[in-house]
Amino acid sequence: MEFLEIPGDYLEGGGQILRTSLALSCILKRPVRIYNIRIKRPNPGLQAQHFAVIRTLREITEAKVEGFSLGSGEIRFSPSEIRSKSLNVDIKTAGSIGLLLQSLIPVAIFSPEDITARIKGGTTGKAAIPIEYYPAVIIPILKKIGIDIRLNLIKRGYYPRGGGEIEVQILPTKRLFPLNLTEQGKIIKIEGISHSHKELKGRKVSQRQKDSALEILKKRFNCPINILCEYSDALSLGSGIVIWAETQKSAILGADAMGEKGKPAEEIGRKAAEKLIREIDSDAPVDSHLADNLIIYLGLAGGKIKVSSFSLHTQTNIWIVERFLGKKFLIEKNTISYSK
Repeated sequence: MEFLEIPGDYLEGGGQILRTSLALSCILKRPVRIYNIRIKRPNPGLQAQHFAVIRTLREITEAKVEGFSLGSGEIRFSPSEIRSKSLNVDIKTAGSIGLLLQSLIPVAIFSPEDITARIKGGTTGKAAIPIEYYPAVIIPILKKIGIDIRLNLIKRGYYPRGGGEIEVQILPTKRLFPLNLTEQGKIIKIEGISHSHKELKGRKVSQRQKDSALEILKKRFNCPINILCEYSDALSLGSGIVIWAETQKSAILGADAMGEKGKPAEEIGRKAAEKLIREIDSDAPVDSHLADNLIIYLGLAGGKIKVSSFSLHTQTNIWIVERFLGKKFLIEKNTISYSK
């Protein structure tokens, strides 16, 4: 079969093009050539995180891969059948486990039996999905369309050394149901987790992040708000906070902030709370980060979602899905629909 040509420098121009393209290549058994990979980035080409994605999908599908080397600006990926596997994946850096799951989950649901994986890498990182966002937001939403995922956080991994670890079990999906999320509804509760390295316990970093977020959220919302505090061992010092709001229409909106050197814990908590408020104020049931994660499932299952904003990642994923499946997305203001 002829290779589908995907320019890796289009729109977002980063790893998102690689992750979504390879997932669809596996699902559709369509060979793909991706070129100009991350060419505009300071460190162009494949990095350790992208390398782990390719290695994982190659193992599941016994794909033939050309150009498979660190720093490579072009790959050719030719998958075979999706097979059930028990995987051990080590990103070997603080590269995001959450971003690797973006590629693994949509492929694994088409496996004949469960796919299980033990994945090592980063659980909290800049411009990456924090691992808590999966059980809090992504997994419950995907359950609505027939996808069953069990995820267990074993160890946290902060930048720069990573070393975080999760276990995930992805069950085969017998049938995908259309996803319809167009109404936000009234906020019924807000939950979250504020976490940091155990060596930061004396400075009460997790508690201060939590208290700062709570102060802002309680002024705005008259609903139960519960944010847990956690201190744990990790290879590097770090912290983060993830919060999410559930609504009477079964929507879940999330927001997060990562601790940064030189920034007070109070500022991190405030940043996460303000992000969540902006998402809620949009009156959309799908937050800006969830939106780009759902595009591939809209293409596979059909449906309609209303998003808080169109990020570059969301636009990129729409473009990629249309390249593989044909131009079927309809966009009206902040609503995206796809008919199979």
